[in-house]
Amino acid sequence: MKAYRVPQLARKYVEYDMIQQHTEMPAFPDSRTRLLFVFLNRNMQELHASEDELYALVTSLLQMGLDTHDMIDTLSGIRSPEEMRSRQLKVLAGDYFSSRFYQLLALAGRITIISKLSDAVCEVNAGKMSLYWEMKHLRLDAAQYLSQIVRFKKELFLSLTSLVAEQDRDVWEQLLHEFALCDTLVEEWDKRAKPDKSRFGYMFWHVYNNGDQSELALLSETGIDTEAWLSLVQKYKAEDAIMDKLRTAVLHIRQILSDDQNTGTEEFGRMLEPFLKLLNSPHPVVREG
Repeated sequence: MKAYRVPQLARKYVEYDMIQQHTEMPAFPDSRTRLLFVFLNRNMQELHASEDELYALVTSLLQMGLDTHDMIDTLSGIRSPEEMRSRQLKVLAGDYFSSRFYQLLALAGRITIISKLSDAVCEVNAGKMSLYWEMKHLRLDAAQYLSQIVRFKKELFLSLTSLVAEQDRDVWEQLLHEFALCDTLVEEWDKRAKPDKSRFGYMFWHVYNNGDQSELALLSETGIDTEAWLSLVQKYKAEDAIMDKLRTAVLHIRQILSDDQNTGTEEFGRMLEPFLKLLNSPHPVVREG
């Protein structure tokens, strides 16, 4: 199998000093991108040279564009010049990443793939509009939230399933779901101690679905303070809920790999490394104050 170098190829499109210095960027979708590359590479007899790398690259850039736009805050109110600059850069960066997918595919003459990925973007955006409406009206539970976010994280990659060898498609879709779930859970874990970033995230819904009336009223406010938020996180063991789900997802991946005799384990072991590192490292619960 050819070496995986998509993150290195993506750097020239995503690493700009001004963006990195003045705003936060989403993580590169490495596990899903690597997974797509592996399965496309296994079907190279049906693809042209380097198409596995090109398709993995453009899909990752498009995902970065969507993820960057998701980080734009929509709260009303006065912002500092630094906050305004950060927000504007996210808008521009997301548009830029998205435009690069189109440019690279157009230059390669792969118009069909542009159509597949564009249709997937439309599906994701339509789904997000419905989800945001449910969030606004506080009509979600934690399981529904997680299911929808995982769906959004795998939609672009799933749109290229027709390029995966037919005999591999079932295991490809199973693994894509589990890796998208792992990526989602890690994101939710990383923002657990910040109420502004955790608002309407998995931990929010986990607490909201279990809290009493006074706690629900507190969560319904737009500006719950950090101390109150961390108290609820501890009370309802929201961190444990994320770790348990991550542990289960990793077990599912290992089971899928053990059941599929055609799938090698070395490349998938690399994909699992960041999730295993988090599971195996000490991670004391967040504390109040």
